[in-house]
Amino acid sequence: MLVVLEAFVALTSIVCGVGLALGVIQFPLAWLAGAPFRDYFILGWVMAILVGGSSLVAAATMLTGREVGVLFSALAGLLLMGFEVVEVSLVDRNLGYWLLLVVPLQFIYSVIGLTLVGLAVFLWLTEYRGQHFHSRHVSHG
Repeated sequence: MLVVLEAFVALTSIVCGVGLALGVIQFPLAWLAGAPFRDYFILGWVMAILVGGSSLVAAATMLTGREVGVLFSALAGLLLMGFEVVEVSLVDRNLGYWLLLVVPLQFIYSVIGLTLVGLAVFLWLTEYRGQHFHSRHVSHG
């Protein structure tokens, strides 16, 4: 489940982020009023590299079966949620009637981010935690 969600986030974030950065996908510049950005170039690359890249690395690492994949999955989920928080704080106040379309997407991606973190924590607790915290019995002879 983690790999599927991470692959979905990686694909959509990289495609949309690169599209925004290169101007292939265009949103009104008025949406950025009051934000520290004059266009979507930086936001697009942040979406593609930080959100999409972290999800891609997490999915690839999970496929290797290494436990560090769980850490990357949690990090990817946190980065996704952080990006959504920044997006809401910078853009939503300027969306007007587009808010009805954008907020559900932000909600869905926030839930996916939370799910990534939750699944990573669950996997860590059920699969890997016992490997690091061995209980030792002390014998008093």
